[in-house]
Amino acid sequence: MDIIFLLGAVQAFFFGVLLLDKGKNRLSQKLLLLFFSIIGLVLIEHYFFQRKVIFEYPHLMGITYTFPIILGPILFFYTKSLVNEHGLISFRSFLLHAMPFLLATTFLFYDFYFLSPQEKLIYYEKETQGQTSFFFLIAEFLINFSIPFYSIVSLILLKKHLRQIKKSYSNTENIDLNWLKIVLICMVFVSFVSVLMGLLSDFFNFISFESGDNLMYTALTIIIYFLGYYGIKQKPILSTENPIFQIETAPSLKPKYANSSLKDGEKEKLIQRLTNSMDNEKPYLNESLTLKELADKLETTPNNLSQIINEKFSKNFYEFINEYRINEVKSLLSDPKYAHYSMIGIAFECGFNSKSTFNSVFKQITGKTPSEFKKSAFDLSD
Repeated sequence: MDIIFLLGAVQAFFFGVLLLDKGKNRLSQKLLLLFFSIIGLVLIEHYFFQRKVIFEYPHLMGITYTFPIILGPILFFYTKSLVNEHGLISFRSFLLHAMPFLLATTFLFYDFYFLSPQEKLIYYEKETQGQTSFFFLIAEFLINFSIPFYSIVSLILLKKHLRQIKKSYSNTENIDLNWLKIVLICMVFVSFVSVLMGLLSDFFNFISFESGDNLMYTALTIIIYFLGYYGIKQKPILSTENPIFQIETAPSLKPKYANSSLKDGEKEKLIQRLTNSMDNEKPYLNESLTLKELADKLETTPNNLSQIINEKFSKNFYEFINEYRINEVKSLLSDPKYAHYSMIGIAFECGFNSKSTFNSVFKQITGKTPSEFKKSAFDLSD
């Protein structure tokens, strides 16, 4: 088991080197580098603990004890930096979220780090026998709940991000950060399982406390590989040239589009141009179509086009475009020229670029899966 933790630590530092080698100065990469460095140190100490090296050199004991407290805030700010590459994250804001970690570490310096090796061993023995100080109760609470709390907050942020990109993109593949959502959900699950195993160990003696720790650290090792692979290859999502920044956001106290300059007559003309273009030119067949591209084609602004789609059709851009794509799919299914095409082949012809996205959108709009719809259409034709 201990070799797994050593490999995890090595891999964490390896990913950190790769991030340094990329030579980019993006905030998200700096935060990911910090996350990997902390995880690497935590796994190294746990490896030493498993190999009993800690007990030979007690001054190594507890060096990374409070580190998990800061992992939650780093994950949150990493998520925040990905969903808004140009959003400013102040040092003061990060410091505020890091305060529990700094306070816990400061107290540990005062209460433990400067003890002699023999005193540290006695201190550790008391803790394992249940003679836990009030400080350690608070520290354990922060360690166990920092990651799940910040992971849940980050998941809420990702949900808002998905709603936002659907205002400007017709396909969200590779920009929906679904891989990060999986990482965050796993972090929440593992944290709560670790807490449960700790309770079973402390109050029911059902398992040893080492089993709970081993589960958590093994999960962290797995997460390192997943986060490293996707985190390093993740490209910037939002920029000032991105179409999402072309949409004006009205003040929260005013009705939506209260500042719009569109007159009723202009709205009707734009609606007419939009429907004519969608019916005759079929821009939705372009799998990478964005709000800005369609707005440029119609010689209007992204904000005006977004307003028309929202008010007239009661949809966001993503829903509006993909409904046309689904209707096109249904049309081609009855076209003899496409009889030899598979369902996914027709979907790709109609502007979809992912089987999973197509299946999800198709079910959402028609209430049936593609295979169910095709079967029902076939039965009706008989």
